Amino acid sequence: MNPLAYMILAALGISMLLFPIAVPVFKSSSDLSIFNTNWNGLSEFAKLAAEKREIRPVIHPYSIARIGDLSGVLLIFAPDIEFSQAEAEEVKRFLERGNTVFIADDFGKANSLLEKLGIRAKFSDREVKDIFYSKNENFPTIIKMSPELFRNVSALKLNVPSAIIAAEGEVLTSKAAYIGKMGEFAIMAEINYSKGRIVLFSDPSAFINEMIKENREFCMNLIDYLGSGTFYFDEAHRSDFNPYATGTVYIHRDLDRNLAFQIVLSVAILAIFIESGLLKKLRIRLPGKREDIFENLPEWVDRKKLETMIEQMKAGSKLRNRLRKEIR
Repeated sequence: MNPLAYMILAALGISMLLFPIAVPVFKSSSDLSIFNTNWNGLSEFAKLAAEKREIRPVIHPYSIARIGDLSGVLLIFAPDIEFSQAEAEEVKRFLERGNTVFIADDFGKANSLLEKLGIRAKFSDREVKDIFYSKNENFPTIIKMSPELFRNVSALKLNVPSAIIAAEGEVLTSKAAYIGKMGEFAIMAEINYSKGRIVLFSDPSAFINEMIKENREFCMNLIDYLGSGTFYFDEAHRSDFNPYATGTVYIHRDLDRNLAFQIVLSVAILAIFIESGLLKKLRIRLPGKREDIFENLPEWVDRKKLETMIEQMKAGSKLRNRLRKEIR
């Protein structure tokens, strides 16, 4: 084989390591979708999560996605489609494996999941007001929270929040808040469930792209608080989920010297085997199965006589072939 051919083979192998990877870019205009890069999307929060964790969208019903077999954190933001009993069973299995479910909702359908899981806590269907706010009363500010969430945070800014009923809070309003009556209400609560836990947050809008600059430090603390493992973002419970491709991103790769060396070494070994003839010597011929033409003979046939006749016929055939060659 021409040495040039081996050089070309090695060059092709190395070039495969340098070819850019084409990745399609998807977007969505759905509220609180990680594919939505507009003011009302969650793309910036997803980027923060991706800096620390692997993230994956869930675009199918839980029973099809088999959520119960996964490990990590399931994040649900403002679902507007109710959860089926089969999906609740998948979430239950997910929690029984020691995982975490984070639900951020205010006036959506998350209560349907909590009810099917047998949890007393629920999201209020009324907006909570507080005397401490920024801009106007629709944007309450929160400073009462657990130390691990409050790290480097001056205040958590909300955006038309609800409250969590029948649960102790990790994040709380002031005692002068109002939702039907005046008092202190939970904005975030943690509930132990089997070997796992459910974390409830009553304002999904606090994480949208428009609010992320003000709440960035809190979001980073929350990501740490929710734990390790893959973050699964629920996109399946949005009635207006409409992903569409906007183009392609080409990711250029640096040359991995170890892989390049392995390719060159493999081609060199292949060349040695071919040029030295070792490849031919290593070929193993498998013994073929010899067909027994006497296997199903009737009992009255004399096998020895038949074998003798066949040998005589073969000998006669060889003799005829020899005579033909001599005549030619």
